[in-house]
Amino acid sequence: MLFGIDKLWALSSHVPLRILSMSIALLALFFSIAQFSPSSRIHNHCRAVQHDGWWADKVSLQWQPEGCTLHEYTQKDLLQCLQPKSDRSAQVPSEHILFIGDSMMREKYQALARLVDPLLASSANQTEAVHQDLSIGWPMVGGVVARFIWDPYLNSPKTREILEGRAPLADRPKVLVVGSGLWFLRYKDESGGLEKWKLTMDQLNRDIANLWQNNMDERVTQHIYVSPAIDVVPELLTPERRTTLLPDRIAAMNEYMEAIDLPVFSAWARMAQGAAPRESPDGLHYSAAFNKRAINVLLNRVCNTEVVSRAARPPFRTTCCFEYPPPNWYAAAMALTVSLVLPALLFLRTRKAQKGFIARLAPSAKTLQEMLSFGAVLLLMYICDRTPLFEKLHKVYDARIFALLITIIVIGGAASWRKQNDKESTSNNGSSGFLNRQQTDEWKGWMQLVVLVYHLTNASTVSGIYNMVRVLVAMYLFMTGYGHCCFLYEKRDFGLRRLTLVLLRTNVLAASLAFAMNTSYMDYYFAPLCSVWTLVVWATMAAGSQINGSRLVWAKLCVAATFTWLINHKHLWPFAMLSRLGVHWDQREWEFRFGLDIFAAYFGMAVALLRLQYGQRLVEHVRWPQMQRWSVLLSAIALLWFLCFELSRESKYAYNAWHSLVSLVPVLAFVVLRNATASLRSRSSALFRSAGRISLELFVAQAHIFMAADSKAVLVFVHPRLWLMNVAVVSVVFFGMCQVLGTATTAIVAWLMAVPQQQQQQQQAGFRDVDLEMAEIGHVKNGLARPVLDRLAMSRVSLGRRLLQRLGILAVVQRSLAVRWVLGLLVLLALNHFY
Repeated sequence: MLFGIDKLWALSSHVPLRILSMSIALLALFFSIAQFSPSSRIHNHCRAVQHDGWWADKVSLQWQPEGCTLHEYTQKDLLQCLQPKSDRSAQVPSEHILFIGDSMMREKYQALARLVDPLLASSANQTEAVHQDLSIGWPMVGGVVARFIWDPYLNSPKTREILEGRAPLADRPKVLVVGSGLWFLRYKDESGGLEKWKLTMDQLNRDIANLWQNNMDERVTQHIYVSPAIDVVPELLTPERRTTLLPDRIAAMNEYMEAIDLPVFSAWARMAQGAAPRESPDGLHYSAAFNKRAINVLLNRVCNTEVVSRAARPPFRTTCCFEYPPPNWYAAAMALTVSLVLPALLFLRTRKAQKGFIARLAPSAKTLQEMLSFGAVLLLMYICDRTPLFEKLHKVYDARIFALLITIIVIGGAASWRKQNDKESTSNNGSSGFLNRQQTDEWKGWMQLVVLVYHLTNASTVSGIYNMVRVLVAMYLFMTGYGHCCFLYEKRDFGLRRLTLVLLRTNVLAASLAFAMNTSYMDYYFAPLCSVWTLVVWATMAAGSQINGSRLVWAKLCVAATFTWLINHKHLWPFAMLSRLGVHWDQREWEFRFGLDIFAAYFGMAVALLRLQYGQRLVEHVRWPQMQRWSVLLSAIALLWFLCFELSRESKYAYNAWHSLVSLVPVLAFVVLRNATASLRSRSSALFRSAGRISLELFVAQAHIFMAADSKAVLVFVHPRLWLMNVAVVSVVFFGMCQVLGTATTAIVAWLMAVPQQQQQQQQAGFRDVDLEMAEIGHVKNGLARPVLDRLAMSRVSLGRRLLQRLGILAVVQRSLAVRWVLGLLVLLALNHFY
């Protein structure tokens, strides 16, 4: 079997993934545009909320409308939707919801009342009679928010007064919900049975039509819905109810209401049909949790326009009955640049060759192509996540789906497991060296794939899985500290040029998305986290660099770790200063994320120093084989201990208190086991290596392509009910787009830093994630002159002398990376204010 999978992997490696992904994306986009309707009920999914949906999770009662995500209503949200007007008078209609009907409507009223005031609603339920009118008002605010009229036959004077439009304006509701039917079946001799019910529905249909026609100018009652006849559970009914409340007659009622075109809220019937039996204790009525979910669906249909759409600012986590705002100036400028400016420049660049004004100012044709690709992918991400063209679904954890996706990843990695050839052995410590390049790429690859499945399936709700993923983040930061420390120790190059290359490569995509998607840079926390740790490692190794080769470096490492911990523990981050400059980042969230793995990078640096200072002596030691065997055994035991430890924590919050201390155990254990033999070190998975080389793009871009609503929902390309097929199609597009982003970002950074063409070609020939290797294309070997852009940044000559030697301050700006850093930050601040 593995032989066949390996052949399939070898064949797929020749398929141009970028072209395939672009073709699928264009087809999905064309299909979405073809299905797009000018009717707002279609594209904003209001009709889907009212009529369609299914239970995505029957345990947590997560209801999924067709193609959109719901908002979870609170008392504050409901107050915003139905808040009483301050100038209320007898001529002003009441902002409330009125339920008229039988016990099904009373349950919906009670669910709404519990949302308004849980204490008042619970105390009232204990004393109120069953068959009577009810109402509840806002606590401490005043005004009625919900009313219920007991009228199972819809023929009482109050009901007729409301339906015929004769009620005073102050008594007319904003939302009217009418439900009747089961009493006609249960007491058919008294009520007239099914035939009388049909006549009642016919009259109700005429009343609603007249009510809408008479209120066309005033629109007093903005929403009118008819509740379907809710399904019963025959085996749970009493004998009297079982003989009269027959499922086929209930189905006939609902079919009749649909046939005469009543505004039926059909979603409630679908919710009852698919609900678990435990939600209906007596077979007729439903639990408080079920009715809470049902009333929440109604509120999404009624209130989302006022509560969600009016305060529309990304992330858009509610897409049901939601009107997306028009694109901001940055998105419009991006679309204009991608569609007109860059193609025009590319055309002129290719036609005018190397001469003229365009040739002197514009980038090369290759760089323009990469810029065009980068902008096109950003535009696709905007279309996916900031427009209604593509549907979105709630993320729901399912252990079977999670296990299936992880199994697919394991099989794919095993099928592509092979020995590196000489062409792939580009690491500075060889293809079989300790933590060689192929191994770290593979490591980042499988970790990132697991993180993608973790986010897609909402596995963060499971403590045991969350704890393991926290370790994966610690592993990545461990590699960041290890790789940077090795590079700085061996090359001794602490110039700004190489550091700038790394920071640009890490942040170009995240910063661009922050503007394009109107989000915060901190939302893509992986980029700022890696950037800060890159600066920390660079500063630690650069300070007193002359002692890096001595034992004093260990004292420097301890001092640096203590200093970093104090900054985070004592809240010394400059967020207050940034806030005054208009940059509003969540300091508490940053300190939490930074503090969880505050020692991981230092662990990586320590391992790097051990290998560089003592590695050769350890290998040559006479007891090295015995030490290897014991380390492998102890590492296996340590992994088992950690697994038991993290599973025994009562919650993920309890585990977080231990994480920064115990995460070293699984990280070092994995390092030892992965490098246990020369055969293991010389082999790796091609699939995981491919994912590892674009791990940064996979992590940042997942929020808008692989998922949606800033990673809080699932993006739909195929059909919302074909979940696995949709994941497969979206994955192809996602990985292809990330490959485009990786290559394009590398080209853009190389152009910004004036990297020689030869070095660019070498970098693109074997595209790698520069976060681990401190941007080798920016390193200048000993004996060679430094590039012009880095001379002043590394020079000890005074800035005043340079000013005298050059043509004023313009030359300094052009030649000094340090000055350009400052100017770049000032430009970002200005854009942030203007944005």
